[in-house]
Parts: sequence; structure tokens; C-alpha cells
Amino acid sequence: MASETHTRLTAHPLFAEHRDIWRAVISKITTKFVAEDENVLQHGSPANALWLVLSGWVSLSRMTPDGKETIVGLCSEGDVFGEASLFAHANYPYHAQSISDETELACIPANLLRELIIEYPELSTHVMAILGERIAKAQLKLEQMSTLTASQRLGCFLLNLCRTQAQGYKTIEMPVEKHVIASFLGMKPETFSRSIGQLSEIGIKTNGATVTVENVAQLRDFVCGSCGESGMCSTEDAVMASPPASKRG
Repeated sequence: MASETHTRLTAHPLFAEHRDIWRAVISKITTKFVAEDENVLQHGSPANALWLVLSGWVSLSRMTPDGKETIVGLCSEGDVFGEASLFAHANYPYHAQSISDETELACIPANLLRELIIEYPELSTHVMAILGERIAKAQLKLEQMSTLTASQRLGCFLLNLCRTQAQGYKTIEMPVEKHVIASFLGMKPETFSRSIGQLSEIGIKTNGATVTVENVAQLRDFVCGSCGESGMCSTEDAVMASPPASKRG
């Protein structure tokens, strides 16, 4: 395993605790680079591994009987998917596909994961906490579909891309195609375009995949005032953690 890959793997949140346990089995964990549009797993196939995103982006989707695709999740660096592998005889409940130029993934065989959890009960607490956080995010997304406007949902997505910056000017890159983001946020392409236009009123400008945010704090106020997670969201931690960011001159 190359040193850079090894560093990204051991830095993944799943390994943040109990490093001694993982160290003993890391040789059995495989990593791979996946090209854009390459399939990672199929909906309904046996859940034989847990997947870790080391870099890049992966979409999780389901198909309706009439052939429409619904994106149920977007995973980026630090995320996990394939959690059905924690349970014996389970199948994957979605299709997973790489949607960035080069996505690096790690694969933990399901039998190895279950054996570790049985042998080290403290590990199960950490794994379940990570998966619990993901479930909470999914529940929040459902809530936001009914409580936030389309432009606020898009603003929330952009706010997460701003990461820990609390205020000031920020330039970010859309990590994936706009139509993928629109689908993930429950919008039609035309609604996405209108939402971009509405966000321009609070200083959000787009040029291709590049987005400039004139004032992150203003974006946060626009989004979080109508969100049930307001006051507890990880994006709001930046208000206390980060110094003011000056506008680019």
C-alpha cells in the first residue's frame, strides 16, 4: 500500500479511534482508484463489504419502477457507504457510482468487519456512531425538503462546501455536475437554475463550476434561520472556531 494511500486510510474517521485494532488487520483492507462514472456496487447485490471514501465523490442512487433515478446520498472524503454489510445475508439498498475524475476507495470485507466487532465490542460503538450520524443527516435532509426553499437547500449545500470558514469571502468549486446536485437536493434542473439566480441577491455568483460567496456569514443567516438543526449543525461550529476571513482584494 503506497504511503499516501496509507496516510489517507489511517486518517479516515473510521480509524480515528482504536487504531491498535485496525493496525492488526490493515493488510486485509484493499484500496482502489475508480474512474468517473464507474460503478462501485449494484442495488440488490450481496452486501459483502463496507466502503470508505478516501478522496473524490460517490453517488448513491435508486431506480424507480418507471426508470427514474433518485440520488439518495452523496459521499465525499471521510464518508462510508455499504453499511448493510454489518448485517449477515443483507443486500445493498442502493447503487453506488464514482462521480469525480478519480475517486479513491477502501474496501473492508464484511466478514472481517463482523469478526472485529464481535472480538472488540468497543469498536462497534464507534462504527455505529458514524452510521448514526449518517442517519441523522438523512433525516435532516427529509426535514429540509419541507421546511427550506429550493434556494435555501442549495445554499445549505454550498455552506457545507465552505467547511470551517465562519465569514468573509470564499471561492469554492462545485465538486460534481450541477444536475447531480439538483437531483440530490430534490430539484429539477430549471429549479436549480432559478435558485442560483435567487442566491445572487445575497452575493452568490457562479462562473461554470466556480462559485464565489461574498459573505459566508450572510449565507449562513439565509439558510439556518429556517432549519430545525440551527444551533447544532457542524457548519455553525465555524462561527466560534474560525477568525474573520477578509475579502479577496
